[in-house]
Amino acid sequence: MTCKSFFTASLILSSVAFANAEAKWTVNYVEHTVDTTFHATVGPGTTLTHIDITGPDGVNHAFYTEIDLNNQWVEMRSAKAKNDMRAVETVPDIAARFDAPGQRYFNGVNADFFNTGYPYNSLGVCISDGQLANRQTTGPSADIDDYYLCFDSKGVPQFSRHVTVASKGTLILPDTRTYPCSTNEERTTNALVIYSPQWQFIKNGTTYPAGHTGTNEWGSEVAVRLVNGERTFWGRTADLEVLTDAEKNIGNMKIPADGFVLSGHGNANTIVAGLKKGDKIKLYFDFKADNTSFDAREVIGGFPYLLYGGTIQPTLSYPEHLANREPRTAVGYNNDKSRMILLVVDGRKAGGSIGATQQEMAWFMKNLGCTYAMNFDGGGSSTMYVDRLGIRNIPSTSSLDKDRKEGEPRVVVNALFAVSTAPDDNQVAAIEIVDKHLDLTTGQSYTPTVYAYNRYGTLIDKDFKDYTCTVSPLIASAKGNTITGADGRYSGHLTVTYGDATHTIPVYLNGGGEFVSASVDVITADSDPDAPAVYYNMQGIRIDNPAPGALYIEKHGSRTQKIQR
Repeated sequence: MTCKSFFTASLILSSVAFANAEAKWTVNYVEHTVDTTFHATVGPGTTLTHIDITGPDGVNHAFYTEIDLNNQWVEMRSAKAKNDMRAVETVPDIAARFDAPGQRYFNGVNADFFNTGYPYNSLGVCISDGQLANRQTTGPSADIDDYYLCFDSKGVPQFSRHVTVASKGTLILPDTRTYPCSTNEERTTNALVIYSPQWQFIKNGTTYPAGHTGTNEWGSEVAVRLVNGERTFWGRTADLEVLTDAEKNIGNMKIPADGFVLSGHGNANTIVAGLKKGDKIKLYFDFKADNTSFDAREVIGGFPYLLYGGTIQPTLSYPEHLANREPRTAVGYNNDKSRMILLVVDGRKAGGSIGATQQEMAWFMKNLGCTYAMNFDGGGSSTMYVDRLGIRNIPSTSSLDKDRKEGEPRVVVNALFAVSTAPDDNQVAAIEIVDKHLDLTTGQSYTPTVYAYNRYGTLIDKDFKDYTCTVSPLIASAKGNTITGADGRYSGHLTVTYGDATHTIPVYLNGGGEFVSASVDVITADSDPDAPAVYYNMQGIRIDNPAPGALYIEKHGSRTQKIQR
């Protein structure tokens, strides 16, 4: 990288968002100060921001991503730990498990509450990319009622107070005959069952490996896959293709990672045994969100609502910790469902953060522009993960954690992710200085940290160095990739450039003062040491008759200097 300290031919104006990092929020009807300490693009249509929220009781360190749901290269997905109904895993490990070309799990947070002992079920229904990862563990009369974030087949979000997962669906055969079908349960007499990869068979206290049907030899099984762009058969009739000829009298068939196994016994055995590779079938399971049919592609639980229709919801009496200051995780979206917010707030003094109550989280989400928001599991589970940047918060510990240290992620049952569906591409198309403004003093050195992105907005390099930077010599001198503050009090810009990609941030020298810009080509000294003086204003424009008392750049023979006439 090379850095040059000169005026450049064209004025580059940059966004000054976050140039003033301090803002004011109302939280519980009390004014709080909000300082932005980090802000950067981290994926297609997605930014990550760190803020310190300071009120009368102390400071909360908060971390949130804002996701543009209209961006064609990003979609939201739930994901089950180890892709297994009965397993736990850290959020980064879940991301790594599902990450693949064309589906990069680049940002995620922990989600549903779960049983902390085996079999580690989520307390609510979980549907991951159209596959039933877990049925509901609790019901409407249980201590923790069911609250859900659902996404339909087009990726549009909807919060729902209750969801209903049909225990039986309908299989439509190539000859239009139908047969009742269940999913992810033990196959019984005359039963037809479709198994997803998350299924794990348990019988007589023995747990069988996930990813197999666990059936005996008294039946037939075929592998099937959704086709024609279908992503779910929950709440819609989906097209499937038979991938294999029927395996008869074998059982325990391996379930394809991107498909299902259809398994039949007795009367259903005849149905499955008659299928052959290439056959087309249809499948429908009813799914209701708040008693209305819903084509569910992603479903993930939480508890309780924080905001509904822009109204802050009352604190519930159970669990009792909702009224306490704790680490917390929340999800929400704005009124037109174009923006989604994932928020994590640290607590238990991790990093000095005091933690938030349910009410404070509601106010935080409202200040972030949400109209609807829901609480996810919190405490030591709260995790904000970003690909290439790692875990951004400091996960706390509690009595539940024996060997885990503060800052290490806790294993959880599932997570909600922003997923990039863009092609993999390592060509730099955009760059961004991580700092969004710079306060520089005389003699202080500064080296820009620059992120590089491809044309889809994917972060591909968090320490990009192959750029040039431009800054007024009145503000700083440059050597290599470092600039050093000059004398005086000025305001201006620092610009980094790589090919057609540029990014500019404001610079305030010694607290700021008269604005100077880099707006003409390098003003070089004349080769003739006796050449007459020529004057330029702070915008780099030549001035034939400089006015007394004004500030100018004087080029006088072999010297170039700042003067005041």
